[in-house]
Amino acid sequence: MSRRDEILAVAKVQIAQRGYANTSMRDIGEAAGVLAGSLYSHFKGKAELVGDIVVRFYEELIPAQRAIVDGDGTGAEKLREMIAAVYAVCAGHQAELTILHYDWQTLSGLDELADVHAQSLETLDLWQAVIEQGKADGSLLPTVDTTAMVRIATSSIHALIDSVRYHDHPLVDGGGVDLGAQLQTVLLGGVATDRPTS
Repeated sequence: MSRRDEILAVAKVQIAQRGYANTSMRDIGEAAGVLAGSLYSHFKGKAELVGDIVVRFYEELIPAQRAIVDGDGTGAEKLREMIAAVYAVCAGHQAELTILHYDWQTLSGLDELADVHAQSLETLDLWQAVIEQGKADGSLLPTVDTTAMVRIATSSIHALIDSVRYHDHPLVDGGGVDLGAQLQTVLLGGVATDRPTS
């Protein structure tokens, strides 16, 4: 692992735990065992650092979503795949998801993170594309509000992974229950014209 990657790993934990505004370059430097001044030989500033952290999340998430949108199957089948794929990626990037969720108001307004903002919008557009395909092919109810369904799906995925909001109510190991599959059943049970059984 390069020194830069080591710093990013430390910074990811620091920012996820403290929040973007409450984490200084000095905090990151101390946690990484680097003088704050020397951090600037690796990063122009905190915005670039957090951009490098979250871009890795989107570099995994967006291609997975694109493959589903461009793949075969009905819109309902693709929505099922999308839920599973996005849940799997998010579960592997819990710190990044925490940063994006709890610091989004700040991060989305930073000029240095315009690319991150565009990626965030693209992931929502890919969700919308799948739902619209399902409404067009009749595999999802035509009355489904696409924007609302995207919010329901993405918020549900985040809620299953969110260790900040649900710190005092963690998920208990349910004997190997696949939470992504459980979410598929719950969400598709309400919008698919062909209702899945559990």
